[in-house]
Amino acid sequence: MSEERRNQTADALAAEAIRNGASLDRRRMFQVAAWGATTAMAAAPAGVALAQAPAAPARRILQKDDSRVLNIGATVRTGRFWEFNTWQTPVEQFYVRNHYPTPIPETHPVLARESWKLKVHGNGVERELEITYNDLMRMPARSIFSIMQCHGNGRTLFWEQQQMRDVSGGNWLLGAVGLAEWRYVPMSHIMGLVGVKSSAQHVLFWSGVDGQGDIGRPMPMSQLRERGDDIGLAFQMNGSDLLPDHGAPVRLVVPGWGGAASTKWITEIKIADHEFWVRLNTKGEVYIGPTYAAPRPAANAEYRGATAEDVKGPPVEWMPPMSTLTVPLVLQHAPSIPANYPLQRGQLPMLTAGRQTMTGYAWGPQHGVRQVDYRIDGGAWMPARIQMPNLGRYTWVRFDFPWDAQAGDHVIETRTTDGAGAMQPAEVPFNLFGMANHAIPKFRIRVA
Repeated sequence: MSEERRNQTADALAAEAIRNGASLDRRRMFQVAAWGATTAMAAAPAGVALAQAPAAPARRILQKDDSRVLNIGATVRTGRFWEFNTWQTPVEQFYVRNHYPTPIPETHPVLARESWKLKVHGNGVERELEITYNDLMRMPARSIFSIMQCHGNGRTLFWEQQQMRDVSGGNWLLGAVGLAEWRYVPMSHIMGLVGVKSSAQHVLFWSGVDGQGDIGRPMPMSQLRERGDDIGLAFQMNGSDLLPDHGAPVRLVVPGWGGAASTKWITEIKIADHEFWVRLNTKGEVYIGPTYAAPRPAANAEYRGATAEDVKGPPVEWMPPMSTLTVPLVLQHAPSIPANYPLQRGQLPMLTAGRQTMTGYAWGPQHGVRQVDYRIDGGAWMPARIQMPNLGRYTWVRFDFPWDAQAGDHVIETRTTDGAGAMQPAEVPFNLFGMANHAIPKFRIRVA
């Protein structure tokens, strides 16, 4: 088949995918992904070596391979973004961000399928409900392709590009993101079972199992009323039952929002006519800085592990448009180097001189990706080629562009524009916890 015909077929399949959205048939989805993989393989980039150091040998990454653990404690594994080469991220390569050691049925019996229960209650529902795992399996389920991304993804750019040394948190670089297929019971179905009152204004999704029992996130009821078919109780990831690191047996999935909103090991949903303030929307996962105004809690707000004095900035919700090359970032100013990172401090990745095909990923969770641009050494911005599939909202795209690499040190920048016209900025205002830095990344590369 000619390349022109192949591209026409891929475009047609992608158009079908975008029309069908979350209900896309799995066989057709894999057809779309296969076409994207074919074109990607045809333009495979040359391997990136390391300046002044030998390249590490290729090896298979296992689910419990602690060489992917970042040195920030708890249970944390970064995705190796410089090695990404698939549209859908394999579970064993998916990043992990748990605030405490991963709870498992052996240490937390309530997480065994035969014991797990979910309580849905609050003054915002007509009927309280208790759901067992078997109950959930009998409910109508859907599948959705969506990225999951830590709020702190991109935090490294505060240190490396903006010299903001007071930013705190783990050194994620750009690897705390992945795309998976989630199988879930939509919240629209749960809402129908309990009968949501018109007075309901907020909902709290709560684990009650994880660590100190302080993990959960609230959201406005408006999100469930607008996106109740997309937000749901997930029990599978990429066609297999959830693993403990990813919230087994059941977790919430909130496409487009930062990962902490997708509460793992969920056991409680409380729907009420009042606000909720908890650790993860006061003492973490919030914007605290001079350009961010702190919300004013209502008099009837409910607190769990937090007080009104802890409310110092707005919670992070939708994640912004971002992009990355499949090239490791140079680390010079970050407070730490992630364990087993392929570059030493100040070391540049090395590329062979000559014609190269550079590859990367771009995402715009709220509105999808409209365009990806790149520039080299501060030159004019040029459009990159977006590979199929492009499923729009909640997902990412792969992109590539040719580069006649000349000997010397170079800087390549990438920039995503989403479907609403929002574009990655040059800088992001300071925030204490380093949330959602979506500044244009600068990739330094040495060519020899």
